[in-house]
Amino acid sequence: MKLRPLGFAAAVVVTLAGLPALANGRFPASGQLAVDPSDPAHLVLRTTYGLTVSHDGGARWDWICEGAVGYGGTEDPMMAVTADGTLIAGIFEGLSVSHDHGCQWDFAQGGLKERYVIDLATERLEPKNAVLLISNSIGGSMFLTELWETKDNAVTWTVAGVDMPADFLGLTLDAAPSLPSRVYVSGRYGKPTYDGAIERTNDRGKTWEKLLIPGSNDLALPYIGGIDPKNPDVVYVRLDANKNDRLVVTKDGGTTWSEAFMSSENLTGFAISPDGATIALGGDKDGIWTAPASTLAFTKVSTVGARCLTWTTAGLYVCADEFVDGFALGLSTNEGKTFTPVMHLQVNCGPLECGATTSAGKTCPKLWGATKLTIGGATCEGGSTSSGSSTGATSTGSSAGATSSSSGGSSDGGCSITTPARAAGAVIPGLALAGAALAWSRRRRRAERG
Repeated sequence: MKLRPLGFAAAVVVTLAGLPALANGRFPASGQLAVDPSDPAHLVLRTTYGLTVSHDGGARWDWICEGAVGYGGTEDPMMAVTADGTLIAGIFEGLSVSHDHGCQWDFAQGGLKERYVIDLATERLEPKNAVLLISNSIGGSMFLTELWETKDNAVTWTVAGVDMPADFLGLTLDAAPSLPSRVYVSGRYGKPTYDGAIERTNDRGKTWEKLLIPGSNDLALPYIGGIDPKNPDVVYVRLDANKNDRLVVTKDGGTTWSEAFMSSENLTGFAISPDGATIALGGDKDGIWTAPASTLAFTKVSTVGARCLTWTTAGLYVCADEFVDGFALGLSTNEGKTFTPVMHLQVNCGPLECGATTSAGKTCPKLWGATKLTIGGATCEGGSTSSGSSTGATSTGSSAGATSSSSGGSSDGGCSITTPARAAGAVIPGLALAGAALAWSRRRRRAERG
């Protein structure tokens, strides 16, 4: 589904600047936001240094290290949250699941054991239900590509229907919000033309129909951006090119396609408003653009370089570049025209408070020192709110996140930056020198959608 961006260029610049780099060699950045469908204050932000979670809309953030989840290096797992707050992560080694808000993580067994989970998504109407896609090589340019489903908050998983054609490499999937039996899978076929296509099922995988996407091939791979929340025939797909990504749309379930937008570089964010009336998209070079879904006449509304976009009833969230845009996660209540910071890289309360025998409790505390040195961590009053925690949260504050304080206290989530303001300021501008390096490496080829 996605090719991971290289960390080499960022690591080189950080080294030259004499600044700390993460153990995986990548520059600290945010990349995907998953929002709890039952609790909009429960936010899960995937970053290049693990996951950061909030249970109060962003007033307090706690850290879950990559190792606790089961991945590392330059991997960027796809994340989702089911109806009861269960976290699921699709990674190279399989499907990693946490039923206690991030403390204990376990891999799904059976047919998903050691299968690369390429993409996953919860259902809009019944978020206890979720689907995922595996597409694993079986040799000879052939692939085992299957749709799997859960109906019990990721406790059990079963194959849905029959396998897709063996010469089809799956990249992304999504279930139509208004018609869950309709599932779209994007990908490409093999030699000689490597045609980009959609595999569509109207019966939850019992049968599949191949629908070619004009202009899509191995040099312009198709990635699903989103499906209209009310009309299952309207699907938005990004064609990932070497230079100019394009957004194409079908309004008849994949039979015909038309171009809606061409970027100046990479499109790394896409979102549809909850009512389906407005489309938002963006990237590092293009900023953020919005358009009425009825006309798709796009207008630039912000210069923020979107690394992901997620639209909920609270507003439009954007993953941004802390060193360029001034925050790592922001929220707009006016369709992207302005953003309020929700999270800064340096405002993180440290490891999620978990029992010593849990995945996170065993792994993350000993890794926090190096991570804190890189992002400039915070000390926070009270404990985290995970069910694996021994103390409840005592923090309150605004959704704008914590700000630097020399008094050791803060009204923003009970956090304060432990580094003096002058020293912290020296780290952040220094890290900004690596902004050019980020342009050297490809962003996630999957535009993060929401």
